[in-house]
Amino acid sequence: MKNSEEELELHLRSRAAETVSIRIPTDTLESLKKVAHSKDMSPEALMKFYIGQGLRQDLAKVFSERMFGKSH
Repeated sequence: MKNSEEELELHLRSRAAETVSIRIPTDTLESLKKVAHSKDMSPEALMKFYIGQGLRQDLAKVFSERMFGKSH
């Protein structure tokens, strides 16, 4: 068992990034801010989370279709 004084270290790799500008309806942005605040996150971090989550789902679907063929 680990020593209670040991801490879990998170090592993040720095990745190249680009700034993107998008138009979001005002009411959607306000909702996003409320949800982000409730999760103790910035709106930017929440948007990145949502994009990453959706992207992973779509990539998994594309990979599955390539491996097993389309089910239609």
